[in-house]
Amino acid sequence: MSKRRSSTPPSSMVSPIHSSMAFRYPIGARSATSRASRADRAEAMLYPRWSGVSRWSRSGVRRPALLLALIALVVGTLASGPRADARATPAPLAGLETSIPAQLVAGTTAVVDADGDCLRIRVAPGLAATQVACAEDGSTVTVLEGSVEADGYTWQQVRSDSAVGWAADMYLVPTAPEDPEPIAPVEPVEPVATEPEPVCDTRGTPPGLFGDLPAQGGSALVVWGGGTTAGIVHQAALRGVTLRSVWVLNDAGRWTSYIVGAPRFVNQRWYEHFPGGRIPSPTALFVIAEPPGTGPATGSIALPVTTANAPRHSGGPAPEVEAAAVIVVDAASGKVLHEHNARTRLPPASLTKIATALLAIDGSDLDAWVSADGDYGMLDADSSLMGLAAGDCFTVRDLLYGLMLWSGNDAALTIARHVAGSDAAFVSSMNAFVDRLGLADTHFVNPHGLHDAAQFSTAYDLALLARYAMTLPTFEAIAGEHSWTTSGSEIILMRTLNHFLSSYDDADGVKTGFTEEAGKTLVASATRDGRRVIAVLLNAPDRSSAAATLIEWAFTDHTWPR
Repeated sequence: MSKRRSSTPPSSMVSPIHSSMAFRYPIGARSATSRASRADRAEAMLYPRWSGVSRWSRSGVRRPALLLALIALVVGTLASGPRADARATPAPLAGLETSIPAQLVAGTTAVVDADGDCLRIRVAPGLAATQVACAEDGSTVTVLEGSVEADGYTWQQVRSDSAVGWAADMYLVPTAPEDPEPIAPVEPVEPVATEPEPVCDTRGTPPGLFGDLPAQGGSALVVWGGGTTAGIVHQAALRGVTLRSVWVLNDAGRWTSYIVGAPRFVNQRWYEHFPGGRIPSPTALFVIAEPPGTGPATGSIALPVTTANAPRHSGGPAPEVEAAAVIVVDAASGKVLHEHNARTRLPPASLTKIATALLAIDGSDLDAWVSADGDYGMLDADSSLMGLAAGDCFTVRDLLYGLMLWSGNDAALTIARHVAGSDAAFVSSMNAFVDRLGLADTHFVNPHGLHDAAQFSTAYDLALLARYAMTLPTFEAIAGEHSWTTSGSEIILMRTLNHFLSSYDDADGVKTGFTEEAGKTLVASATRDGRRVIAVLLNAPDRSSAAATLIEWAFTDHTWPR
């Protein structure tokens, strides 16, 4: 799947004129009431506004030296007598009446004065708007109704030949007024906001838990590379350490604790200190570990506790659907409402990406920049892709949407390498994670789900995985999103491939999958009246319709306690 790139090339986004110089930045702008002189404009062309060079110190020339040079130039000019050419310097007051800019009037014409360059005509006012034409220096344009300020420029709507658009008015010189030609009213156009170019800064603390952990029990000071407490506990478990609690110094200089495995209300102060439960990178933490053999098993992750009594079956039998394996589960209680071959090991295809997303959400800073390495040669030619190329730079959050909405196998590999350092290390972490969840019939050999005989799961295990995943607000938001636009090195508009989300009114997630060997797979979630039902279908030719049928049966043929 190809990615959709911005239609505006980078060089056309940075200047109202098309410069033949090596750099292309916005050059001297004027306010709404004053026009920059040609000298100011020349200086602005040579020295961009944000080049980091002081106005009074260009290339090391400081203000006193510049003033002395100007004085010498003036003295030399006076000594040589008046010049006869048309560019003689006017007396200080002689040109005062011409320093006030003439107004651009709709229905008149104006001449492009861009110092030999062409003037960009854009589809809307703003440096980010798409260029529709470039009016040659000295050419004439027709002034239309409409003037808007945006990005430090005043933009005038004009017609150049057959193109209609917006141009920076500081490069337009009004011609002598004639009888104005009638101009049709033009709808006002909102300014186009100019987003700053993203900075792909991949420096900083990488994902992970850094420091010596107390393998024999006790306490230690560590640094966390960003994520959640679940990610901290998982990283410790990978090193054979079971954490009892995690501590952080709050803004008042006091310790705030997170007790592992305790109900949320016990850890309320922790969540007040870290809204949403996300811990930024880097954060210094104090951890206390259990002595070996005295705490809960290193592998255990508590699945969501039962928050409601199980629903009672009050209607007919579950409808028959075509699928190799099926399960329907009440998310709150965990009760299985219907199953067929749910414990049979089958290839999960891209449902694998649910586990990949969970490890990234729990174990990394979602706003960290990641540079794609482009090493995706192991992917099939017809593989589903986000469209990453070597050097592309996106945040972890963007990559997660590419993983879940477009099922990008390249996004899966990029996430794996960022979070764990290598594909193999990430897969090892995936298997440790599902072991801790108690998913005994699940095994991974890659983070994307392309077929491998050694990669398998069951409808039952996938239902447990989804039940856990949908308790995490970040995962729930991504899994239920219909579209997402990236903000990285490329603008990519992604729309979900999960047809179930748009075909069933109460749908709110989660993931589809397909390979020739696995067939069509789906983990579906829907919530009605605050009650969530999860359905898993493996090798189901009509997966979306079948999931909707099963979930509707669950809602209508079961009674939930009030």
